[in-house]
Amino acid sequence: MSENESEYGYVTENSDIPTTGHLVLYSVTGGRVSYASFAEQAKTLDLPRNFVPSLRKLFYAFANAKNNLDGLGLPSLEVSDDWDGVVDRKVKVLSLEKNREYVVQIESRGRARGKKHVSAQNMFRLEFTPPENFDVALWSEDYMANIWKDDEEGEENSTDAAQASVSQIRECISVTPYWDDSEIDAALFARITASLMGEFETVATTIDAKMLRDKIVKVLQSELGGLPFRSGQGAWFIPKYNDDESYLETLENYSRLLASFGNANTLSRPTGSANWLGDDGKPRDWHRASTNLRIMGYIDNERQMSYLRRDIETNLGREIGEYQHKLMQVANNFNDEKIEQFEERLDAISGLRSGLASRLANLTAMVGEVNLNTDAFSDVQEGLAAGTSRIRSVRSSVADRILALSRFE
Repeated sequence: MSENESEYGYVTENSDIPTTGHLVLYSVTGGRVSYASFAEQAKTLDLPRNFVPSLRKLFYAFANAKNNLDGLGLPSLEVSDDWDGVVDRKVKVLSLEKNREYVVQIESRGRARGKKHVSAQNMFRLEFTPPENFDVALWSEDYMANIWKDDEEGEENSTDAAQASVSQIRECISVTPYWDDSEIDAALFARITASLMGEFETVATTIDAKMLRDKIVKVLQSELGGLPFRSGQGAWFIPKYNDDESYLETLENYSRLLASFGNANTLSRPTGSANWLGDDGKPRDWHRASTNLRIMGYIDNERQMSYLRRDIETNLGREIGEYQHKLMQVANNFNDEKIEQFEERLDAISGLRSGLASRLANLTAMVGEVNLNTDAFSDVQEGLAAGTSRIRSVRSSVADRILALSRFE
């Protein structure tokens, strides 16, 4: 630890001062960018694919796209036999089968028979029904793989190849009259269909703020070995493991990648020529903070080390608990007819344990002794005991290996 005598630790942008690690503060605001452009930016920054959020599955993209219709305003009815005066109308979308089928209604509000009244009329069905020969999961994987594929001389550009496949996904959704014999409003049908199809294509091929926010946490934790800092609300501590600062370049490039998302979704205006108010009459969010990740060198002292020890106990303890539970599930799925495949799964589990044990050792060396109970929880212990007891009758060495993998010295 450093010899800093201040009562509190602090952060600095002075790269000449020795640091214990880096504190990163991130903020993600609304918006979205195309997967293709974001991935190309990541490649330019030498960041791997697992730093970029994966696309949504197509049926989730459909469920998300239908929200674009909900609340859509329709012309008011000035005269109607069933209403007293003007009737306000808008589109409502309700679920019939989550992620798979929805009903489009016209909601009417006004006065009828002298009282306030609301009614709804079912108009269309929105359904996710891919063709039999269309592999939904494979399409998304192929789209992303094309983006990340290195272009070779004489071959079609990989990004262009990915974009050329987008029109195929329109066949996965349909808009039909609610009942086969229903009369339809042709203009509304065309409007609903065009809006849904366009939004579906967009959602299926873009990264939005929620996807990015979820991915940031995974990158900071899994790729950079970070810990939520104190409250964990958008602040992470990235330790400098073994005096190795090579992570810093990756962290800085990741910050540039997030800035590109922010730049793509920030409102900008020519000086003096834009309106403060939007089309809805409300002030536009001209000065909101954009998506960013700020990096500051962290200088330690004993008080801050105590905070970090607590964070390590909380977060690494959770990760170890999740690991031991996963090991129990693997043990309970033992198949004595597929022992080789089972041992391969144990090899993968062993890699997870090694990573956790290494992080625990490095962090302990950095901040001092960590009071972390690494014993498995009682129900997990019972599950491991039951699983290994059954395995021992077939191959005792495998049972011993599972028990050894469950322990952290």
